[in-house]
Amino acid sequence: MSAKETALAKVQDLYLIQCELWNFLDAEQVDAERMKTAEKMLRDFRRLLKEVDWHYMGGEDVLQSMSWIPQEVSQKLKRAPVRSAPAKVAVRADKKEESKKTKPAVRRLKN
Repeated sequence: MSAKETALAKVQDLYLIQCELWNFLDAEQVDAERMKTAEKMLRDFRRLLKEVDWHYMGGEDVLQSMSWIPQEVSQKLKRAPVRSAPAKVAVRADKKEESKKTKPAVRRLKN
């Protein structure tokens, strides 16, 4: 791979990670697995942000505009409550039958 292709690949990776981080920022609820993924992507994004050549990105202003993303994601990671997946409760079939039997019968009153 030539130097130009390597530089373009880094820029492409940076843009892909940027999109994923935007999705993380837009999410209202975040579970533990998604937070771990965001932390890993954030590390990769910061690394690539230092390595990319702004000449291949469209200018130095584009690189500067991307510098706020790690700060925003870090803030959300710090303040986001971790929501674990709800535990699944198994309901036994005999319990269902039992609950049907114990329900009081409704009688209609005759006038």
